[in-house]
Amino acid sequence: MGCRSVDTSCRVFLCAPEESMLRLNAIQAKPGMTLAMPVYHPAQPSTILLRAGAVLQERTIAALYELGVGELWIEYPHLEQVADCISEEVIQARAETMQVLSDAFDAMRPDVGAELDYRAFRRAIVDLVNALMNNPDAALLVQDMYGCEHPLLQHAANVAYISLLIGLKIDFYLEHQRPRLEPAHARDVSSLGLGAVLHDVGVLKLDEDVVEQYLASGDEYEQRFRQHVKLGYDMVRGQIDPTAASIVLHHHQRFDGSGYPGRKTGAGVHTPAGTDIHVFARIVAAADLFDALRFPPRPPSQPPAPPMPTVRALKRMSEPPISDWIDPVIYLGLLAVVPPYPPGTTVELSNGIKGVVTRWHPDEPCRPVVREIPGLGDKIDAPPGEECNLKDHPELCVVVAHGHDVRNDNFYSSEEVPFDLHGVARALINRAAGPIGKSAKPTDPSSGLAQAG
Repeated sequence: MGCRSVDTSCRVFLCAPEESMLRLNAIQAKPGMTLAMPVYHPAQPSTILLRAGAVLQERTIAALYELGVGELWIEYPHLEQVADCISEEVIQARAETMQVLSDAFDAMRPDVGAELDYRAFRRAIVDLVNALMNNPDAALLVQDMYGCEHPLLQHAANVAYISLLIGLKIDFYLEHQRPRLEPAHARDVSSLGLGAVLHDVGVLKLDEDVVEQYLASGDEYEQRFRQHVKLGYDMVRGQIDPTAASIVLHHHQRFDGSGYPGRKTGAGVHTPAGTDIHVFARIVAAADLFDALRFPPRPPSQPPAPPMPTVRALKRMSEPPISDWIDPVIYLGLLAVVPPYPPGTTVELSNGIKGVVTRWHPDEPCRPVVREIPGLGDKIDAPPGEECNLKDHPELCVVVAHGHDVRNDNFYSSEEVPFDLHGVARALINRAAGPIGKSAKPTDPSSGLAQAG
């Protein structure tokens, strides 16, 4: 490049992309582009609007935008690195999780009154974990799940997926935080996924007016809404393992002790803080916050607004007060699996060059590798240009991503706050071994461990 200065069924059907493609907002699409993946109706996800291989026309693009279609994957040569980040097995497992959630939502309607099928939840989570472990290159949040009219279902599926991504990435930290367990058991994230997918199940037991008020206001501290954690815990206790059930009860705890619910003690009500909160609940709390920032609660009757750009949500989580609510090691884990600019994202750089993200750096997440695409924003018919690694060009930055102005949303590593997850792992191993090889007690990551180099 030269680097110059609905249906609540939520039935989601996805397929694997072509080998070379890029991702566009529907509003960015241009006539003549060819779809690399099929497009489904947002409100009727079992209905295919356009199949892979279809050539877009002006009236078709206008219709897709009017229908609220979010993303399109477009064929484009020489972008194989993007396809490496997307796995058909992972996509299908995510869709299965959404389907199980949909069935559970329908079963819990007052006119049905059926019990939750916890075995189906377990199977879906195990399949998703296996898919992610079989496809480590695809263990990233590269594409959003669309096709839900009810925001609570999409939120539960997103939180479960992100929680599993984090848990698998920081397996060393799980082992450190669960010292009473054998290492393999400590790293097992099945209970994490099960608790995450059910974390808001208690909302189904709230009065309809309480849920409507929450979806309209987004106030998770409203007294009646806060009851959902206890209601959900009472539902799942004895049905799933205690570790997963505790996530349902404690996913609104905060690292600084400002969360809920409190625990009654002889001295009064005590609110857990720091590592007093189970590591799984801390992970789900971070995933819950991230997804709520990107997809704010809304009434089901209200069409979804465009999601907040990922980079903006991650930056807000790095700043007070939200940064005080999150375990700093888990935030580093989030950064390691949720790229601010995922591969396939179309971007514009501060020097005016337009291109697509092909790779990224977890230690400098806002400085990805971008391949120039001549004509992007007009016609994409020329071969791609050179790659520009923004780590090598600190004078450049991303100013537009996926159609959003993000020039004020970039954030960078520093000596005081390095994004060094591997350094955290080394520090934990060294501390656990001790100077003469003896095990040490677990340490609180808030005591500077997150800045270990």
